[in-house]
Amino acid sequence: MNNFQPRVGFAYQANTKTVVRGGWAIYAVPALFDVSGIYQPGFSQGTSIVPSLDTGLTVRANLANPFPDGVAEPPGNSLGPNTFVGRGIGRFNDNLEFRNGQSMRWSVSMQRELPGQFVAEAAYVASRSYDLTTDYNNNAVPRQYLSTSAVRDTATVNFLSANVPNPFAGLLPGEGLNSATTQRQQLLRPYPQFGNIDTRRYDGSSSYDSAQFRLERRFRGGYTVLGAYTWSAFKEKVTRLNETDPGYEERLNDTHLPHRVVLNGIWELPYGKDRKWGNDANPVLSAIAGNWSVSFIMNWQSGRPNITLGNLYYDGDITQLKTKYTSDPTQPVFDTSGFYFHDAAVQTNGVDDPAKQRADQRIRLESNIRTLQTRTDGLRGPRYTNWDMSFVKGVHFGPARAEIHLELYNAFNDVFFNNPNLSPTSADFGRVSSQNNLPRNIQIGMKFLF
Repeated sequence: MNNFQPRVGFAYQANTKTVVRGGWAIYAVPALFDVSGIYQPGFSQGTSIVPSLDTGLTVRANLANPFPDGVAEPPGNSLGPNTFVGRGIGRFNDNLEFRNGQSMRWSVSMQRELPGQFVAEAAYVASRSYDLTTDYNNNAVPRQYLSTSAVRDTATVNFLSANVPNPFAGLLPGEGLNSATTQRQQLLRPYPQFGNIDTRRYDGSSSYDSAQFRLERRFRGGYTVLGAYTWSAFKEKVTRLNETDPGYEERLNDTHLPHRVVLNGIWELPYGKDRKWGNDANPVLSAIAGNWSVSFIMNWQSGRPNITLGNLYYDGDITQLKTKYTSDPTQPVFDTSGFYFHDAAVQTNGVDDPAKQRADQRIRLESNIRTLQTRTDGLRGPRYTNWDMSFVKGVHFGPARAEIHLELYNAFNDVFFNNPNLSPTSADFGRVSSQNNLPRNIQIGMKFLF
């Protein structure tokens, strides 16, 4: 019922060379249920393989008999609230309402004809999205049991992960929660008889603002050119930093690109048949030097903020951390020193020992209330630069003609790196070890027209 999608737009010609345009609309964002089907707990049920009930000391399930307790039959609605006990469950929001996300978009632009048959355009384009689909775990370990320490709290980790007598032992055949013991944190959940209880909600949001500029010269006189530049900012509120947080983390969307430049053009060299010069040139010379054209497409854009940090220790202001990519794979692309301690416990002869720093238990955060944000503006993937070029040679055979194409993809062999390693326990932390694009590709083709 929220799929009301109005549209309104206008265009105003201020004079013979200036036009102002604008528009406003609401679009629907298709919800996940359109492609994932309807959730039917109790009427569709799988059986988990539980190989051991004593942490691997005794193996009870094998290839010959993977389900020693039998295969569970769907109980339908006969079990009521006990449906799917012992496993994680998912459900939609309380009133079972399906909603499509909404995106309100608007734009205002001015287009102006310039001398030399150029056209310039400047536009403001923005959107505000709401009712976006999010997921929420209703069965997380309550906040009061989690550590607030900035370093690993071993006492809390050991307390929550300790095995204790399981009150559900023997009551849940075929489930992992059927064993004699279970971790204490499982029994501290609001509904300890279940794993995660995932709820689909429709309260996410995002915002996008951009300034877009374009300069174009339509094809005439043997050439055309188009240049475009976009500045933008894209933020979202669709995920929680902690499962127990009351609100969503505001962070950059992973497609946030502050700067993007696109250039493309075609130039017909003015020599050859039916061109400005050389129409009556020597046939041999014309066959070699005549009727060439060159085209190109260039893309350049800022790195994406898709470096998403895990639950890590960091001593410093994470917003000041910035990536810098070089061709040296042995060097981290950002300063990794803040993710480690630098005291006597991780030093050898008074000097930081990288192996000890990586093995330091204090940097391994767990069972804590996280404060380190997942994304920052300075931690970005590599900038993207790419040139594709095409050289076309025309050859005439009386009324027929042929075209020989030489096409260069990634013409200048620019390297686009993958994101760096983000595990501080790895010797490659902060380093890039692979390329994310293809090297220069050359393609030759021929077309005959008659």
